[in-house]
Amino acid sequence: MELNLKAGGKKPLVTPSTALLNQKLGISPAPRMLTPSEIELLRQSKREMAEVYRMRKSAGSC
Repeated sequence: MELNLKAGGKKPLVTPSTALLNQKLGISPAPRMLTPSEIELLRQSKREMAEVYRMRKSAGSC
């Protein structure tokens, strides 16, 4: 992933599916129901973040 200059040059803490979901959702002027594909991306993102957390915790960097 590219460096995020606004965060002081640190890599963003976003998983690929979270980034895709953010891109798909954008900014909506009114609330709406999520589509099935957006719900699946949200679930996938949750699984990816949990895996990253487990890896970092086992490496002792959490």
